Amino acid sequence: MTTNRIFKLLIILFSLMFLPVKSIFASEPNFSFYPNGGNVVNKDEGFLVDVLIDSGGEELTSARFVITFDPAYLKLEKAERNNLLFEQWPDDESTIDNENGVVMLTGFTQSGSGTLYKTGTKPDVMARLAFKIVKPGNTVLDWEFDNGDNLFQSVMLKDGSPPTNILRVKPDSAIFKIGAKQYTPINTAIPFDKAILVSGVILIAFGGLMVFAKPRNFAKGKGTIIVYEK
Repeated sequence: MTTNRIFKLLIILFSLMFLPVKSIFASEPNFSFYPNGGNVVNKDEGFLVDVLIDSGGEELTSARFVITFDPAYLKLEKAERNNLLFEQWPDDESTIDNENGVVMLTGFTQSGSGTLYKTGTKPDVMARLAFKIVKPGNTVLDWEFDNGDNLFQSVMLKDGSPPTNILRVKPDSAIFKIGAKQYTPINTAIPFDKAILVSGVILIAFGGLMVFAKPRNFAKGKGTIIVYEK
């Protein structure tokens, strides 16, 4: 190897040292729960779970999550969506089914007509779910996922012709132990205006009833959120 080639190689390596880590090791597109499990001490109180989205640095025309829960243990009483992420939220691709234990939400922005969603330095809150406890025990929040683009499956569609699903790995499920006598404090309900992961917050209670119907707007932090209520 000539001295000139070695010199060029050293320049490249030196330049890489000053690149942000994220630009070298980009995160994979993914959904996640926040908190990602924990113990619920008071079974008479409900708890909140945030659904986080990370596009892995890609621009998305659409994202849809389909979450399953056991209706024998939980009832979904209120859901909020972060209205800043996408321009449209199709009603025929969003639903809550407490009988079968399913919640689905789809966000969509037409390519060329609006700003496509792209995650920044940290995952964003796409939705907030408020659960009522039906009975104590261990229960799981999970994802419908088949690595395709079927309606009742979790997907992230990258802009293109045609759009392609870039959610290649099933997101992690979350286990909640309801009525546990001992617990480790966990986080919940991070602010919509600050999708920042912090630590040391105990599960909190909620109130209210909802189904996907009759939206009303309200301001919270820097964003506008749609609340669906009964």
